[in-house]
Amino acid sequence: MQKMHKRFERYALFSEVAKQLSFSKAADNLGISRSYLSSQINHLEQELETSLLIRSTRNVRLTAAGEKILVKMQLVNASIVELEKELDHTKSEVSGLLRITAPTIFSHRFLIDICHQFQQQYPEIEFDLDVGYNREDLTKSHFDLAIRATNNPPENMVAKKLIPYQHICCASPEYLKNHGVPSHPDELVNHNCLSDPNLRRWQFVDGTKTIEVETDGDMLINDNLLLLTAAQQGKGIIKLPSYLVQPSLDCEQLVQLLPNYFISRSNIYLIYPPQLRSSSKLAAFIDFTQKWFDGKQY
Repeated sequence: MQKMHKRFERYALFSEVAKQLSFSKAADNLGISRSYLSSQINHLEQELETSLLIRSTRNVRLTAAGEKILVKMQLVNASIVELEKELDHTKSEVSGLLRITAPTIFSHRFLIDICHQFQQQYPEIEFDLDVGYNREDLTKSHFDLAIRATNNPPENMVAKKLIPYQHICCASPEYLKNHGVPSHPDELVNHNCLSDPNLRRWQFVDGTKTIEVETDGDMLINDNLLLLTAAQQGKGIIKLPSYLVQPSLDCEQLVQLLPNYFISRSNIYLIYPPQLRSSSKLAAFIDFTQKWFDGKQY
């Protein structure tokens, strides 16, 4: 009987080829030669007595058998990731690596300070931070903790509410001096509203009435930090999370607009897999972060 470790290696190599649909890309990712990779896939097909790939000079496609193996190997890989994560969190001391995925603006505004202060208290802790807007699946990735802005945290995860926040419309005193101050959301159509290209429709609530405004502006930016900078420079009106714009409001770089009209509210959550409930380092970081925000309003 073929030794199981060798068979498993070939399944693992195949899953990378199946994921990339390219022998060259898979070989690069695995750090092995293309010829060795190809020979191992050939061996696997011979052992199973079935074709797993349809090869041509231009591309690689999966057979039905290949698709079945890919699905099963994805489950195996997820189980290994989960096992390694659990083993990494069995230590009682607060030390080692914490892998965190978090939104860009939260990270710029808070996360670096939180991590730095936590490391001062626990110098044996290291951080691996993934900053962006991709919502990583914690059941399949190596991340221990996700920080997310949401009103509906995933039910299969432990979710701890960190801070509530709402969106705020604001502009610089210079812009308002030159263009006037809108007193009703409908008046925004006469202003230069800066926004993400996919978020140009702004929604407000007046009592029980919802007001939607299709905004227009001469600058569309898919980065909230750049939108904030543009507004500070007097280029137009923005609508961004309160925790991002609050420092600019406090120092009067920006002025809040339409305060009598409610804009969408959301929450920041700390989210982690239930298997990590007993992790000392994760529990310490969550407790530290919650206390860091105690009494702060956003």
